[in-house]
Amino acid sequence: MKSVKHKFKTKTEITEHDLATYHCLIDGVVPEKGIELVHSREVAMESAARRSHRDTTVYSSEDVSHNRASSRINSNTGRTLAKGIQLYRLWFRYLKLALELEEMKVSLVVKNEFLDRFNRGVPKDVMDRNAKQFEEKKIKGKLKKSEHTGGTHEATWRLKVIQKVKVKRSAYKGWDLDQVLTDTFDDWWKTHSHLFEGYMPTILNSKDDWIDNDDFFYVRIDRTSQRRDVQAFFNDEVSSQLKGKTKGLFKVDGKSPRVSVIQNNYNALVLSLKGWTPKEIHNHKNIYNRRTDESIDSNRGDGLRPKYSSDKSLVSNISKSKRIGVFRLMEVCEGRFGNSPDTNW
Repeated sequence: MKSVKHKFKTKTEITEHDLATYHCLIDGVVPEKGIELVHSREVAMESAARRSHRDTTVYSSEDVSHNRASSRINSNTGRTLAKGIQLYRLWFRYLKLALELEEMKVSLVVKNEFLDRFNRGVPKDVMDRNAKQFEEKKIKGKLKKSEHTGGTHEATWRLKVIQKVKVKRSAYKGWDLDQVLTDTFDDWWKTHSHLFEGYMPTILNSKDDWIDNDDFFYVRIDRTSQRRDVQAFFNDEVSSQLKGKTKGLFKVDGKSPRVSVIQNNYNALVLSLKGWTPKEIHNHKNIYNRRTDESIDSNRGDGLRPKYSSDKSLVSNISKSKRIGVFRLMEVCEGRFGNSPDTNW
């Protein structure tokens, strides 16, 4: 995501609008209620009947189910994805949302305001005003006991960071963004899956199978070769040819992006923009906030939803999920998907 640029105000300069709680602006104005989305919508939990037909168990946070062959290989064409199709479906959803918000002239709150007691990175002109206002309060006897620290200034407000939703068109060559906005993923995928798919290794049984294409290289192996020699050849020669040879394909970033977590981030963002509270998001019958670990040894959830120790913890976690959803959406605007924010986000 683009680097975040903070603005600052002293305590004296802060206004009610600066401290107001809102998720976005529409054409520069805070909406009175949640915004109405036409093309983008939250994703409900699948029915029990549908879930019973497939194994959805996540045995640990390291179990990246989207790396399984069944979720990467197209049985009809033999072509393959770098990661499971669920992640590309989520990329599509985030991009659709970004395009819709851009069309509505929406700017998102990327970071909320907070009182920075250490005045980190505050510009000199703001600190000069801070010191002057602090001295004036001191002379007039208006300082609170907690502000009598013996210093020459007080804490400064770090204001909201607000960024306009703007999709970088040049990053999405071949995606046909007008179709992304209006089509379903399944319909769009039928004519655009080639943007993400490579080919499975195969044995050429005929000279006619040769394809003259720079995306391929060919290997000759004597059928009488020792297996250990073939293995060494692949380790030493073939693997070096594969490194970085992904040009022309759109790749999901991140070491281990998790479908369930990214889905929760998306739902929290969409529903927050619509005006839902964290409790409404978590408690809804459609289970928009799903637990992300389902092993029998996990204590991180209760049924199909996560379990929180208190209402405060619930609100904090849903709010954090929404903020990460904003991060992911802004990353998608730049043409990237799959990365997670750092721990300070």
